[in-house]
Order: sequence, then structure tokens, then C-alpha cells
Amino acid sequence: MVQQTDRFDSLSELFNEAIIIVDRTGVVERSNAKAFELLGAHIAHRPLDNFLRHPDFQDALDAASTNGKITDLNYTRMGQVRRDFKIRIAPFDDGQIILIIFDITMELSVERIQSEFVANVSHELRSPLTALTGFIETLQTSAKEDVDARERFLGIMQSEADRMQRLIDGLLSLSRVEAEEHRPPRDALDLMKVVEDAIAALRFRASSNDMEIVVTNDWPEVDGVPVVNGDADELSEVIHNLIDNAIKYGHDGSEIAVRISTGRGVDQKFRPDLARVQIINQGDTIGEEHLSRLTERFYRVDKGRSRNMGGSGLGLAIVKHIVNRHRGRLRITSNDGETCFSITLPCVMRS
Repeated sequence: MVQQTDRFDSLSELFNEAIIIVDRTGVVERSNAKAFELLGAHIAHRPLDNFLRHPDFQDALDAASTNGKITDLNYTRMGQVRRDFKIRIAPFDDGQIILIIFDITMELSVERIQSEFVANVSHELRSPLTALTGFIETLQTSAKEDVDARERFLGIMQSEADRMQRLIDGLLSLSRVEAEEHRPPRDALDLMKVVEDAIAALRFRASSNDMEIVVTNDWPEVDGVPVVNGDADELSEVIHNLIDNAIKYGHDGSEIAVRISTGRGVDQKFRPDLARVQIINQGDTIGEEHLSRLTERFYRVDKGRSRNMGGSGLGLAIVKHIVNRHRGRLRITSNDGETCFSITLPCVMRS
């Protein structure tokens, strides 16, 4: 037994992966810290297939126990963030079976993101490239000596080139966030400071539309400031994007409300371990049929208006994936001309 324990400990040090020992019926006998982190400490001394469901799992256990066969299974966990694993199942000691769970999320994500990036770029850039080609041909032929047409066309060409640049920048940002989505950030951040810095950067733009950004801080004073585990640049991008949208789509002369408060759980009850930021603008009501699709890449409620305002259709997709990476929730509501984007994030709890 001592020798077996030593072997298990050696494997745990050798592999930076989840490792589990089960008996021939699949009941967990030993697990390392990585396995507990992945599946929860409650797996100890319980049937593993209660927590790791796969149609071929029991067959793989039987093959390891009876024939000494090593089997690899592909396994996907569909939670808030998708994660992909390869499970290697092999015989161990005294009829026991060892499982090593390799996290291959990054590997598969990179392949998928590269494929989607190429498809998105080729589709979305076709229109501005066609427009640019048409204007260039016109300037080379019929409008070659037309000064007024040249000035007008060059302005349009510059606008189309800028749109292509925004599309590429947005797609690169989205690809980066998606690739890291399964790795939650660990830095402790003052959420209030992130919000205040984003507002400071956008106040002038809001005032140019005669709009005022009004901040309401309802965070309990006894708890100081809301502190979350996060990436400062990414959370700043989320708040900046949502306030920027509020400026773009809110009515001139209206108020943009930014509220910081205790968050609600999925049961809608307030929880002290959650912080919520709400960004509310006064503008056109967004139809119910659009709300669930706003975070899809390239989805626009009004395509013409969005393009005229410089929208790429990627901003809210980026917001969604950043919030997912922070293990938070994004909720969008729109009623009677008031649209609210609500971000709820888990807090760092003080002892």
C-alpha cells in the first residue's frame, strides 16, 4: 500500500493534470488536487461516472480491468465556458484503474478560432473590398480627370478602409479573448476604479452629444469597494464598450446611468459575494426578438445605422466572452425606451 501511495504521488508530481484512481466498478479511491479542482472534492469514494459522464466510460474501465487495455476518451464539459479533455484510462495496481485527464481546450480552441477567423474575415471584408476595387477602377477610368468625384470617392474609400481595420482589430481581440476564456483571471481588482477610469475616458464624447453620465454607487460602505478577480484591460474594455454603445444609441440630451451594487444570483436574490454594474441608456427600445442575439458576432439590429456609427458588430460578442472568462453573467433588458446592460461578477471575499 505504501509503495502504491508513493507511485501515485510520483505520478501527481510528474503530470500537471488531474489524476484519479478508481476500483474496477468505477468508485474513486484516490485523487490529486487537480482532480478535486476540476470535478469537486465530493467525488471522493463515490462512483466517478456520477460526475464524469461518457457513453464509453464503463467499457473503458472493463477493458483496463479485464484486458489491461489503455483507452483514450474525448470528453467535453458544457458549462458557462466550454472545456475539452482527453481522458486516458489504464490499469494500475491490484485491479485498480488510473485515469489521467488532459485539458486540451486551448489546443482545440486555437484550431476552431483560426478556422472561424478566416471564414469571418473572408465574408465580412468582401463588401468593403468590392467597394474599394470599384472606386479604384472608376478613378482610373471615367473619373480620372474629375476632381470633385476624386475627392468624394477618396473620402468613401478612406471610410471603407477604416471599417476594414476595425473589423480586423475586433476579430483579433475576439480571437484572443476566446482563446483564454477557459482560464479565469486571478488578479484582485478594484471594480469601482475600473468603472471610474472608463467613464473619465468617455465623458467628453458623451458631453459632445449633450449627454451626462451619472454614477450611483450602492455598494455597501461596510464592505469598502467591490474587489473582483479580473484582468484590468479586459474589464476596462467591457465597461468602455457598453458606455460607448450607450452614447451611440442613446438619445442626444439624455442621461446615461451607471450603477454599482450588490449582485443577484440566478434565483434573483441579492448575494454579498457578487458585484453588479448596470449601464442604462435612454433610446429606442430593442425588440425582444433581438435581445438574445445581440452578443452574436456581426449581429446588428439596424445594420445601416450601426455601420454609419462605426460599429463592427463584434463589440458585444467580445463583452460576452470577457464576462464568461471572468465567470460572470451578462443580462440585457429593454423596455419603454430604456436599455440596461447588467454585468454581474464574483467578488473576492474578505476574511
